[in-house]
Order: sequence, then structure tokens, then C-alpha cells
Amino acid sequence: MWLAHSRAMFRGTAEFEPVIAELARNAAAHFGAETVEIEPVRRIDGPYSSVLNVRVSGRDSQSGAYIKVYKPRSNSEADLARADRFLQREFRATSALHAALAAQSELGALRPIACLPQHRAIVTAEVIGRPFGDLLTTASAPRERIVEVGRRVGRWIRAYQQIAPSDGRVELSERRAYIDERLRHLQAGVLDEAGRRHVLAHVDALSSAVGTPSVPAVAIHADLTPTNVLVGDDGRVTVLDFTMAKAGSVCHDLAHMYFHLGLFAQRKRSHAAVARDVQRALLDGYQPTLAPDEPLFALMVWQHAVCHLAMLAERRIPVGGAAYRWLLRRRWKDVSYLASSITRTAE
Repeated sequence: MWLAHSRAMFRGTAEFEPVIAELARNAAAHFGAETVEIEPVRRIDGPYSSVLNVRVSGRDSQSGAYIKVYKPRSNSEADLARADRFLQREFRATSALHAALAAQSELGALRPIACLPQHRAIVTAEVIGRPFGDLLTTASAPRERIVEVGRRVGRWIRAYQQIAPSDGRVELSERRAYIDERLRHLQAGVLDEAGRRHVLAHVDALSSAVGTPSVPAVAIHADLTPTNVLVGDDGRVTVLDFTMAKAGSVCHDLAHMYFHLGLFAQRKRSHAAVARDVQRALLDGYQPTLAPDEPLFALMVWQHAVCHLAMLAERRIPVGGAAYRWLLRRRWKDVSYLASSITRTAE
């Protein structure tokens, strides 16, 4: 019965069927019921994975879950191994966070259900809430509530760094080389040589102002944006999608969220004031004395600005050509202005 149901509902999503069959066979271990019916609700596709939100119904219970299947870039040995590393890394991070934050009232974490490496899949319990990005655009949402979410995200970043400590150092020279490589990628019709040198001058000045050639490495989410933060009705903050989780500088996640809040303020002028309040609350939640003009923080903002444009440049847009390059140049003016506004005082 379950298999027939799944085939009827999962046309076009064949990659999920083996995972669902595995979950159904071990329903007692995964869901605490001898038999369950698993029904698809919504599918979300990303560059490295696909996620299916499902409803799990037992005889006396109903719950939701997320099934995430990793997509290797190719069938090469290197790309397959990379996808496997992402899978294991995300499940470890999710499990550690859930164990550490289970008793927290302000900070939440997805509950791990299963790791199925044979299908390159992980399964976690659903958390009910709204993406922070949606909350930011809701006119009826109280300003104080939105700002408090920003503060809790700052606390989450600090908690995550303490929960999953990382050894090693982040070499600032390596960060410069990475930024330069991304800048060179942008030079094809988006950024000229003078623009590249201008950015590298900022990077060199900020690296010098940090005062050391390297900084401690910590655990980072590496893709922390308002879209990846879920806010419950009680204001509890849960961070999603640890696909890119790795080690980086203490300011990496903080600057990434700050940068994307700045982009939001540029796109939604009517919400710019509240976005700026959220930016300040974000830093306060992490460390009340931290200022955005601190050199390491400003350096990370420049890195995120460059990477944001480089990722847009890599997209395959049907219209392509000169029109898309013009849009990228226009976006570069916006993101470089955001980074420069912080850098001017940092230097």
C-alpha cells in the first residue's frame, strides 16, 4: 500500500523513492511507529542538493520531516567524495547542535532522524516557523520582534562556535588569494583591472590592520542568510542547511548575515531602517562591543561581496550576453558600496 502511494505521489522525484522506502522499512526506529504513510508536501532544489518536505502519518501520530539528497556535480571520483563529505559533515553538525540546544528556549536545532549514506541522504524532523527573510518584509510584524530575532541569530553564531570547536588557523594571505581568484573571474566584462586593484588595496589595508598574519579558525555555517533562519511563533531561532559547514574565521558567519541584511535594505528601501537595526542587534547578540568597522569583520564583508558577484556571474542565464553583464556591473556597484561603507572607517 505504501509503495503504491509513494509512486503515485512522487512522479518526477525518483531520487527520493529509495530513501522513503528505507524510512518506511525502519519506521519504528525512525518515527516510533510500526507502519507509517509518507506523503510529499514540497520540494526545494538547490545547486548541491534537493530537499523534500514530507508528512509522516502513523496510526496515532503525524509529524513532518525533511529529506535531503545530495547531488554531486558530476560522477567523477572527486565530486562523489565531495558530496559524501558534505553529507557526513552536515549530519554531524546537525546532531551536535540538537544535543547542545535541546534545552534552549531562544535557540533551536533540527532533530536528526537518519543518515543514509548509501542514498547520499539525511533526514531531519520538520521545524514549524517562517523564514527570517519573509518576516523582514511583513509589515504587520512588530519591529521589536524582528530586531530581537537578529540578536538571537548573533547568539546562535557564538553558540555554534562553542559547540563545534575547530582547530587550526585562517591565513589572511590565503583569504587574499581566494578573493583575488574570484575577482579575476569577474573581470570578463564585469570588473576592470583598476576595479580589481581597488578591492585588493582595501583587502591589504584591512589585513594589515588585523595585526597578525592569521586568526583562529572556528566552526562556521558558511551560508548564513535570512533565508536559512527559521523563526517560530515563540521567536525561537533555528538555522537550516549545513551543506557548506566548515572551519573559518570568527567573523565569517556574522559578516555574511550582515552583508545580506545590507542587500535586503538596498532592495527594500521601505524596510531599510529596520534592517539596519537588525544589523546592530546581530552584532550585539554576538558581542556587544563588536563594531562593523573592526578590520577582520570588514575584511570578511569584502570577501562576501566579491563571492556574491562571482556566484551570480557563474549562473547560466538564458538571456546571457551583454544585458546580463550590465546587470552584474550594476549589482557590483551596490555590493562594493556596502563593503566600502564599512571599510572607510576600518582602515
